[in-house]
Order: sequence, then structure tokens, then C-alpha cells
Amino acid sequence: MPEPAEKATELFRQMNKNRRDVFKAYQGFTSSIKKGSSIEGKYQSLILIACGIMSQCDMCISLHVQNAATQGASKDEIIDAGLLAVAMGGSPRMMYMRHIYEELEGLFD
Repeated sequence: MPEPAEKATELFRQMNKNRRDVFKAYQGFTSSIKKGSSIEGKYQSLILIACGIMSQCDMCISLHVQNAATQGASKDEIIDAGLLAVAMGGSPRMMYMRHIYEELEGLFD
């Protein structure tokens, strides 16, 4: 069974194939936000991890954990970003922490 990040990559491929115009516009929009931000990339990724937990999106969590690690975030910073979302969202959001732990297994061991 494909991992969440692999599923997301396949989804992006399908979107790019079927509605390239919409997908490219979305990518341009998100790229503009990130490039124009005063928030450093690592911290953007940590915020997006918390947003992924709040949105209950396993693919988002997986991608943003990988991005955060690539941007220099520590294992503890990644976990704490998820826990901040749990503090705001309660037990239902806590169940999505498993996606963070699963993704971290191969990144920091």
C-alpha cells in the first residue's frame, strides 16, 4: 500500500494531467505565499504540520513532516508542532499524531 506522501504525489500527477491550468494556478498561489513570507521555510513547514493535523489530512501531514525535516527541523520540533494542533483540536486531532510518528520513523533513526 502506498505511503501518504506517495499518494499525494500521485494525486498531484493526476491533477496536473487532468487540469493542468488549475493545478499550476494553485501551485503559483502557494508558491507566492511562501516566497513572499517573512516566516523562514522551516517554520512554515512546522505551521503546515499543525494545519495538517487540524485538517485531519494524512497526506498533508506526511508531506509537511518530510519538508520540515529537509528544512532542518528537529524531531522534537516536528512533534511539538503536531502537539500544538492537538492542544487546539483535542482528542480527534490527537489520532492524527500517528501520521507524524510514522513519517518520523525513517527520517531521524
